[in-house]
Amino acid sequence: MPGQEEWKRNSAREAAKLVRNDMLVGLGSGTTVAKVVKELVEKGTKARFVTASIATQKLADRLDLNLTTLEKGTGLDLTIDGADEIDPNLRLLKGGGGAHTRERIVTGAAEELVIVADSTKLVEKLGEKNPVPVEVIPFAYEYVAGLIEEYGKRSELRRTETGNPYVTDNGNYIVDLRTDPVNNPEKLREDLDKIPGTVDNGIFTDKPDKALIGHEEGCRAVETKEQHRELRRALK
Repeated sequence: MPGQEEWKRNSAREAAKLVRNDMLVGLGSGTTVAKVVKELVEKGTKARFVTASIATQKLADRLDLNLTTLEKGTGLDLTIDGADEIDPNLRLLKGGGGAHTRERIVTGAAEELVIVADSTKLVEKLGEKNPVPVEVIPFAYEYVAGLIEEYGKRSELRRTETGNPYVTDNGNYIVDLRTDPVNNPEKLREDLDKIPGTVDNGIFTDKPDKALIGHEEGCRAVETKEQHRELRRALK
């Protein structure tokens, strides 16, 4: 969608303005984060970056951003990451690109977390549009998928276009759990984490500092439940 691509660019442009040359910055994954990378290159940033996915790493490396790694005792000044869904409490559903396990590390290490997304990602409840992705180790994945399915309507092993299991950057599989809209994301995240063989899931309940929501008329910073619902109403 050409319009949606421009909305993502509006969000990315505002996020890039937050990055100073003296910062150590985490970058998540996804199409909007990719646009952030390009905006940062365009403004000639001298900041250092830690990437949460191989795809973002390859793009940033190709465009000559200054890449480094997350070492013991090192924190990030800022992480910029995307989301597949954002509810009014700024809880997130992530993992459409399969990088949510690494993203949790990079977001957790940041002093400030900013989410970049377009307005189609705003929902009333997580799970309205997308399944909950659960990263699992390949061993006995069918058995583990059955345990995961007990917490939703059905589970599906994510596959590539060729029909092979999708393999994450960590060498694992992803089971997508189809659910009704989730009333208690914290509880579902906790329940899924307890299943043997799971690595991590795409529910993020720690509130980001703000979400930069790109839309047709520009970009709006969303920090509260009221701002989330006001923007959704305005864009209907």
